[in-house]
Amino acid sequence: MTKGLAYQRALGANPYKLGFVGGTDNHNGAPSDVVESNYSGSHGAADRSVKDRREGEIDGWVKGAESNPGSLTGVWATKNTRGAIYDAMAARETFATSGTRIKPRFFAGAALSATKDPAALVKEGYAGGVAMGGTLSKLKAPPSFTFHAMKDPDGANLDRLQIVKGWVDPSGEPQERIINVAWSGERQRDGTGKLPAVWNTVDLKTATFTNAIGATELIGHWTDDQFDANQPALYYVRVLEIPTPRWTKYDAVKNGLPLLDSVPAVIQERAWTSPIWYTP
Repeated sequence: MTKGLAYQRALGANPYKLGFVGGTDNHNGAPSDVVESNYSGSHGAADRSVKDRREGEIDGWVKGAESNPGSLTGVWATKNTRGAIYDAMAARETFATSGTRIKPRFFAGAALSATKDPAALVKEGYAGGVAMGGTLSKLKAPPSFTFHAMKDPDGANLDRLQIVKGWVDPSGEPQERIINVAWSGERQRDGTGKLPAVWNTVDLKTATFTNAIGATELIGHWTDDQFDANQPALYYVRVLEIPTPRWTKYDAVKNGLPLLDSVPAVIQERAWTSPIWYTP
């Protein structure tokens, strides 16, 4: 996505100015096969059974076990109609998730306030700024960003919310900065902005977790302290859940088999908003 800024500089147009979407890539006729606890595989018989996957392990790689459930696309539309949804997609007011149903919102403007009221945040975001998928232009002062994310009602609590900034350096190479802007618990960032990992409640023996940690929603405000009014840039939000069991762990527990040595037992589901671009 950031590479598009280099094309913008060289060609005068950004071919990667796109909204984020997600979906499945499977051959089993299950387009909504995105739940870790009930994943049936992505390529039918090629995935093979749990027993076959364990017996077929070769050099740390198991056919089928490297795949993951599909992702989902979220759209912020004015109403639930085909036309309104298409309009929102054309405006790039979309987000993608790894299969969870996190709901993130993201706005940018010249002077958005640090409200903690989600309804006011959305109203001000539209009135005084742009939503995800939009473009800010010719600012004299650093832009401000507001964000709000709600957990999957049936899923895990939220660990943290990050803003990812992308730009192109003078040599044309894409650069990235990841900023932790909101998080659960009493953790504190260190001098480099790094945030300690959230606690892990996953029970590997039973493939279960609890929502005793994490937050049900994260909301906040951030201003880019390294803003260069003459430098094109993009910003997007990434939201992480607390750790939960991966489908391979659910699969192993259901079948009374040990976990494959070559695959992780725990994951952190997440969501990504479409970027907001800044153009001088």
